[in-house]
This record gives sequence, structure tokens and C-alpha cells, in this order.
Amino acid sequence: MPLRHRLIPHKGRHIIRHSDFMITLLCIMAVTLFNVAGNMAFASTEIHEHKARNIGKGSPVPKIQLSAFRDPIDGVNIHMEVDNYLLNAPDLAAMTADNKVDGVLQGHAHVFVNGIKRQRLYGKDVHIPQTWLKEGVNQVAISLNSHQHENWMSGDHNIVSSVFLDLSKQNIVLHYFTSQPIKSTSPEIKNQHAHH
Repeated sequence: MPLRHRLIPHKGRHIIRHSDFMITLLCIMAVTLFNVAGNMAFASTEIHEHKARNIGKGSPVPKIQLSAFRDPIDGVNIHMEVDNYLLNAPDLAAMTADNKVDGVLQGHAHVFVNGIKRQRLYGKDVHIPQTWLKEGVNQVAISLNSHQHENWMSGDHNIVSSVFLDLSKQNIVLHYFTSQPIKSTSPEIKNQHAHH
């Protein structure tokens, strides 16, 4: 039901009562905030739609970290560093009951751009074309997954890393996030947030 303003006659013209105006303004602000929060949570929601699988006791925790670089022709290139993880394609994986090779978990990764799963990743580098990006701030997130497409988790955290980009800026990287950081001396990993 749409909100209606009460028009009050005042010296030959009608005015909107202040309380009605404030209620309308607050409703508009609430809808706007809901939409912004929904867009920010979308990437996280998409990642969480897969089943989760804990890495298990005694497994070294896989670590993940992303770097982003402007592609000279189109979009961006993302480089992923992993530690304690064997990144491979399902047809090249060793079939083991515990998903490990020499005590290290194996699997692949999922690439999300602005909350949309775009592809699987079997190596350390991926190109993100301009057509997948929007104007302004973009989020590229990569999660580590078993070959059954379960999200690897350590405790309550998905093993995931993301980078926030704005291609209109000279320095395109605005912020990095990783759930399990690699100790890095890399100069491009400056503005980082991590869960341990």
C-alpha cells in the first residue's frame, strides 16, 4: 500500500505535514539501506550456497591470498597464492578417502565476481574480463573447494580470499580480505583484512 501524504491547506496552498514527510523519508532510507546491504552480502551468500566440509583434525590449514593486476587489454588478472593445498583438476586428483595427498588437502577453487560464481579454477591465475565487471567497486572472491564442490572450512570460516577493485582508480586495489592469510612480504598486499 503506497504511503499517502496528508495535504493541509495553508494560506491558499497545500503543505505536507512534517510527521508524514519524516515517515516517508525514513521508509525510503530503509529500502535503500536494505538494497545496499543485500548487494554487499550477495557474494558471501553465493559462496555459502555450497555444502561445507571441515578440513578435519590433523590437516594443515590451507592458506590463500590474492593479488590483482590491471590487464593491459581487458579487465584484470588475479593471481592466487595457496599454501598447504594441492590445487588440481578433478581428473588429475588422486582418489583418496580423506581428499589428501601426502597429508595435504587437494581440490580446486571457485571464482566469484560481484557475488556470481563465474568459473572453477585449477591453477593459480585467472583473467576477469571487463564484461564481468561493473563501473565502480567490484569484488572478486575465490574459495577453496573439494572436488565434490564442498567449501573447505577451518572452524567456522570458509577458506576464501577476496579483493575489492575499482578500475577507475590508478591503484585499482581498494582492499584485500583473506580468511587464512599467507605470511607475505609482497608490496602490493598492503590494505588487508584477515580472519585467523
